[in-house]
Amino acid sequence: MKHLVIIGAGGFGREMFGAAREAVGYGALFDVKGFLDARPGALDAFAGYPPVVGDPAAYTPAPDDVFITALGDIAARRRCAEAVEKRGGRFISVVHRSAAVGPNVAVGEGSFVAANAVLTADVKVGRHVAVFHGSSVGHDSVLCDFCHVYAQCAIGGGVTVGEGAAVYPGAVVVPRRRIGAGAVVGAGSTVFLNVEDGARVFGSPAAPVR
Repeated sequence: MKHLVIIGAGGFGREMFGAAREAVGYGALFDVKGFLDARPGALDAFAGYPPVVGDPAAYTPAPDDVFITALGDIAARRRCAEAVEKRGGRFISVVHRSAAVGPNVAVGEGSFVAANAVLTADVKVGRHVAVFHGSSVGHDSVLCDFCHVYAQCAIGGGVTVGEGAAVYPGAVVVPRRRIGAGAVVGAGSTVFLNVEDGARVFGSPAAPVR
């Protein structure tokens, strides 16, 4: 039995704790050991959670520990994941049992697929990716490392979401488009054209914003 350590004890971390207990493999392959957070008292105001067991910048992984990051800030997620990996930590994916995962879908280490998400067929999900509640990702799409697809998004078939990009809640990306590395798609936007690396777009149709 492995012991899952959740990196981040904020709101996303608490959501991850609930999702982990309803994930594929919980109770058979892993349980939840606790959280890593730089704030030892991060959970003092909340009941029913396992403890904060250390700081992600200094924690030494135990032999049976496995990890998942739960940080909304993508840069912080990358920084904490790399710090734990340098000390030998191993990451697992957390896939909610209500998620629909189709044929030939690959989910990389450290990635999270939330409740009622849909990955239809031949989707490639990289490492440390988050696909949030109720989002759908069409066939042959690629979600690159450290990208986030927030709740209730619709990603068409053959879409690439670049490394470190964020697609915010309710956005729609039409098929065969590319969201560039580090780009941001605003909530409720509709993307008809490719989005350049690092661009921030919003609206329907989505257009660059400062």
